[in-house]
Amino acid sequence: MTTPPSTRYEGAEDPHASAVVAENHEAPTGEGTYSAQAAPMSPEEEEAARITAKFGNPRKTIWLVLVAAIGGYIMMMGMGTALQLRLSVIDEGLATLVYSRATSLSALLMLVVVPIVGALSDRTLLRFGRRRPWIVGGYLVAFACFLVIGYSTSSIVIIGAYIVGIASAQAGFNAYSVIPVEGVPANMRGRIMGFMGLCGALAMSAGSYIAGALVDISTILLMTVPPALAIISALPLLLLYKDPQHSREEIPQGGTLDMFAHMFVNPVKQPNFGIVWLARFLAGAGMAAFLGFFVLYLIIGLHMSPAEAGAQAGHLSLMSAPVSIVVFIGSGWISDKLGMLKPLVALAAIIMAVGLIVAATSTTVAGFTVAWMIFAVGQPMYLTVDLALCAKVLPNEADAGKDMAVFGLALNLGNVLVPAVAPTLLGPASNNYPLLWGTAAALVFAGALLMPFVRGVK
Repeated sequence: MTTPPSTRYEGAEDPHASAVVAENHEAPTGEGTYSAQAAPMSPEEEEAARITAKFGNPRKTIWLVLVAAIGGYIMMMGMGTALQLRLSVIDEGLATLVYSRATSLSALLMLVVVPIVGALSDRTLLRFGRRRPWIVGGYLVAFACFLVIGYSTSSIVIIGAYIVGIASAQAGFNAYSVIPVEGVPANMRGRIMGFMGLCGALAMSAGSYIAGALVDISTILLMTVPPALAIISALPLLLLYKDPQHSREEIPQGGTLDMFAHMFVNPVKQPNFGIVWLARFLAGAGMAAFLGFFVLYLIIGLHMSPAEAGAQAGHLSLMSAPVSIVVFIGSGWISDKLGMLKPLVALAAIIMAVGLIVAATSTTVAGFTVAWMIFAVGQPMYLTVDLALCAKVLPNEADAGKDMAVFGLALNLGNVLVPAVAPTLLGPASNNYPLLWGTAAALVFAGALLMPFVRGVK
């Protein structure tokens, strides 16, 4: 594998790393001979030793992260479907408008909350660690808010609860997503991102089936089962991961004002960061347009009942799961072995754009199924390799939580803008999906064209 170019993140000074390296350069064991440990360590070995000393065995961390991913992804990818079904049960005529307002305003709140939580987690000095407290807090608040949605039939209450709930869930999930970046060596990240994406693909199928099964049984269970699963699956990680207490010397320096002053990364000083962020935003807009409105398309465009749409969503997810499994694992393996990130990200964006165009021109379940399967190839490839590319261009290890949260906003911003403009693009009858998905395809393709401008990364 090609050794990745060094950045401040990957090569950051760490006292644990120095100790481990020193241990492997001990005095000679005999006349003119040295122990095998005296051999110089490769950059990959030094990084693995540093991470092991500070965060524990990376292989153990990987398993804990993947178990937590199962429920976490069910919550993050299933709540949109659950909300659409919940609103359709209350009033199908207002479902699109209320859903658009709830998702747009919640994503707007996330633009503020998620980076702040990421920056605060970087500065957390509790003995319970930097990430663990925020995961617990975010998930518990989300559960309480989604429980309110399950009980309420008021649009205002539902919108308010969803805004707070999904922002809290995202803040907790982002704190969790920093763990595979700081607790796993760079030459293993592509694979773990691939497996995390695999969990996301399976979680989407599971989430759709859960929502379809529960919509006619209990609206309370419809809204609370996903966050409950997220909490349960995160327990092994919360209990067993070595989330160390950090000293004041290890966290970003400066007070509260300095934290806000450096909340966002300057794209002029860090052009790679800015380009990757912009490409991610464009791709996220395409994902938001497709995955955020496909259930309403089934209900309004193809005239299905909410229960039928939920079942069809689960069926589509189940059909695409094997494809996503192969793509997630394959793209992660290829990116690790060949060190190729930019070409794979560009290819994934082009495939998603093709899927959106096919969806924009489809008028039947069969036609939409073809679009869904095409998108099921591009999206997992993009999410796998793009996350590894994000890790490559992080400016500073100390700010990893904040910077990964800023990258998360690239996807969340699409969830602000797309629902805000979707009712206008869809028209008075809420059925102009060719315009909505055609516009999304153009944005995703534009993101693919940005990849050659990223320097210093293959």
